[in-house]
Amino acid sequence: MTYFGSLVHGFHTLLTGLRITGREIGGKAVTLQYPHEEPELSEAFRSVIQLVRFEETGSHDCVACMQCVKICPSYCITIEGTKIEGIKGKRAKEFEIDFALCSLCGLCIDTCPTDTLEWSKIYDEAGTEREWVYDLLKPHEPNEQAYLTKRREVEAKEAAEKAAKREAAAKAKAEKAAKEAEAQKDAPDKPETDGGGKS
Repeated sequence: MTYFGSLVHGFHTLLTGLRITGREIGGKAVTLQYPHEEPELSEAFRSVIQLVRFEETGSHDCVACMQCVKICPSYCITIEGTKIEGIKGKRAKEFEIDFALCSLCGLCIDTCPTDTLEWSKIYDEAGTEREWVYDLLKPHEPNEQAYLTKRREVEAKEAAEKAAKREAAAKAKAEKAAKEAEAQKDAPDKPETDGGGKS
């Protein structure tokens, strides 16, 4: 290509670019001015798992059953449970996930028996080390004591109601037995029969 041909070709490509720019300049912006603007995340977007905060309790419901640990193909979940005084069952006291290993397969969410795991919407973090560990209990720490206090009250009330029902049932049974004994005592004696037929 000659010098003049290269000049014409360059001018033509410049006009083509200006034409496209002029056509699109009034349209919807496709570039996000991050971090001044936050992206609109789709429902399908998923990031590292997190513990669900249930509105009725204000906390999570992880009972440290270890189902997610057992099913995880990446071995990236670490959980430790403990028994809390005044509360039935166990509760997680440590729940960590190494996001550097997590493959976002979702098996942990599917297998959770208390439905306390979900996808988070974290999109703006990056790992700088080989280990990239999230503490899933940290966001729930401010509400933990309030949850435990409320849970103890609820379980104490339930236990009292069950005890009252058992006591009422035992009392009703005793009264019924006493009435039956009294009725049997007052019943006239039946005449004895020899059990034979007519002679």
